[in-house]
Amino acid sequence: MDTSLRQTFGKNVRALREEMSLSQGRFSMMVGISRPLLNRIEQGNQNVTLDTLDRIAKGLNIEAWKLLR
Repeated sequence: MDTSLRQTFGKNVRALREEMSLSQGRFSMMVGISRPLLNRIEQGNQNVTLDTLDRIAKGLNIEAWKLLR
């Protein structure tokens, strides 16, 4: 089964957030999204807007495109 871009993005977000030792709650507050939304993103169940992608990337201190690889 191929991994969707949503799933790849979510896995990358979760891995980097955890490397930074940030809880979902703390990180979601940092980037201005709800914790349930962050959870759905990390599970690969939520499409994100480009604005949300940008906020998450900035919160993780990474270029946005790298979250999609």
